Amino acid sequence: MKKLTSSLIAAGVIAGASMSAPVMAEGPSMNVNITNDYIWRGVTQSGNKAAIQGGLDWEMDKVSFGVWGSSLYDSNPALTNPGSGGSEIDLYGAYNFGPVSVGAIYYYYDTAGGSFYEVNAGGDVGPVSLAASYAPDGGAYYLEGSGSFPVGKASLDLHLGYGDSYTTASGGTALDYSVAVSGSAAGLDMALGYWKSDAAADSEGKVFVNIGKSM
Repeated sequence: MKKLTSSLIAAGVIAGASMSAPVMAEGPSMNVNITNDYIWRGVTQSGNKAAIQGGLDWEMDKVSFGVWGSSLYDSNPALTNPGSGGSEIDLYGAYNFGPVSVGAIYYYYDTAGGSFYEVNAGGDVGPVSLAASYAPDGGAYYLEGSGSFPVGKASLDLHLGYGDSYTTASGGTALDYSVAVSGSAAGLDMALGYWKSDAAADSEGKVFVNIGKSM
């Protein structure tokens, strides 16, 4: 899922990382999603191929936690062995202090190498959600902002991120952004958009399509 708070979940979903999670209500919720390309922080995690994803979330009072997974095809070479395929499983939790939430997420890859964890913090400024993530083991960081703006019955969803080490095989920094239109039809959540990164590992712009269902 790769998200921090419920507001960041909503913004990140429609910005194209995946349609993996809805805005969580009190109690449990589930989600499934199919995407033509699993993109994380501007870089494909599925070798520019389709991925199947799903998760389970639970929110109670100020605490939220959950698990999310995705199939992989040609894993990000900065994170796992290229060409190894396999799957990714994320375990995460957060505590809401009011205007700010803090949390942690563990990224597990069933191929050799690449598993790691982050601590994070984020909150909302008007319609914009801001977050910062840090991986203590490698010292990598990622800063991001996302916003969703109503356009008729749909939404215009914007995302901007900047960080180091994650998306470049040789380290260094990279900027990524996405623009998407999202909405619901026939009981399904849908998004169509474009994501671009200047990461050396994957600098080609990508069109993404997500179709999911939240329960």
